[in-house]
Amino acid sequence: QEKFSPVKYFSIDRVFRNESLDATHLAEFHQVEGVVADRGLTLGHLMGILRQFFSKLGITQLRFKPAYNPYTEPSMEVFSYHEGLKKWVEVGNSGIFRP
Repeated sequence: QEKFSPVKYFSIDRVFRNESLDATHLAEFHQVEGVVADRGLTLGHLMGILRQFFSKLGITQLRFKPAYNPYTEPSMEVFSYHEGLKKWVEVGNSGIFRP
């Protein structure tokens, strides 16, 4: 008999990247990663989790855009409207792992 328990794992850490700096890309930033594992989850569940997460940070204007990630399908980028820049900026990336 297969044993399975739904789980949620999250990590937050400081990361670095070698990119040109601009208003939306810094060399150093904090990254959040998470995995939610359960049976029967859908893209709608993922979008709901992301909306809940960002709303707790005070970010409520979100848009989701299909994207390619080599390790998840479907995948999507998450954008939020930045009042200071007067444009939509990417605030996250996400996707669903398949068995």
